[in-house]
Amino acid sequence: MISDIVCEYLVKRKLDGVQIAKAAGVFVVGFVVSWFLRAIGIIADRSGMLAAVFLLGGLALTIYLARFMLMVEYEYTLVNGELTIDRILAQSSRKKMTDVNVKTIEKMGKYDPEVVSTLKASDVKDYSAGKDDPNTLFIYCKDEKSTGNTVILFTPNQKILDGMKPYVSATVYREAFREKKANP
Repeated sequence: MISDIVCEYLVKRKLDGVQIAKAAGVFVVGFVVSWFLRAIGIIADRSGMLAAVFLLGGLALTIYLARFMLMVEYEYTLVNGELTIDRILAQSSRKKMTDVNVKTIEKMGKYDPEVVSTLKASDVKDYSAGKDDPNTLFIYCKDEKSTGNTVILFTPNQKILDGMKPYVSATVYREAFREKKANP
């Protein structure tokens, strides 16, 4: 009997300073361009109708584009030891970000910037709800596309972790979730 392990989990990205700054930049540029289009509309049509259409159209386009920066979700799919991470923008645009063979994970655990900085990773990819989220984990694994190692940040639920357990080295899994003992 063959048993397949299939787990899916969707996590919404929490807004951080960088995302808010990007969205604010889109709003400012969009407002300036809309105001410029309004001025062209005033010059081209003295009745003012074209100016209003250009202004409202530019503002609508600005809001449409800004939502792609504000509404970011990640979907984690685990199928028989293969972890796939997709990014979903504004609940409409999906892009496959990475595939990880769970057997290649060399180290994993709760996200700690000091621990991650000590790892010799060529790249750090953040596909988590946020670095400040207490459930954010890191995995350190061989990158199949390049020759270096990669650190991937993600925020799985318990079902994903339980699904990964048979495929991850027992030592790696045990070290990732052991309780830290306080020094007496």
